[in-house]
Amino acid sequence: MDEKLEFPLTAHHRVIVTAEAKDLEGMRRLFDGFELVEPIAEARASSGGKYASISVSVRFRDQDEMSRFDEQLKKVPGLKMVL
Repeated sequence: MDEKLEFPLTAHHRVIVTAEAKDLEGMRRLFDGFELVEPIAEARASSGGKYASISVSVRFRDQDEMSRFDEQLKKVPGLKMVL
């Protein structure tokens, strides 16, 4: 099934980082220039406290903007996973 995305669209991400690398202000600077629908916020830490979960919601105008955001996500310090 070849589903085509319709823009503009809003995408919600949960970014998992190591707890010691968690830097909300750094993420705000990294994503400056993108239309954040809600402020970047810490969602919850892992039960052992080793990882932090951060929520990010972004409105994209086109596929190119979505790709640029993906490249910025890869630069997040301590990144483990994006859901």
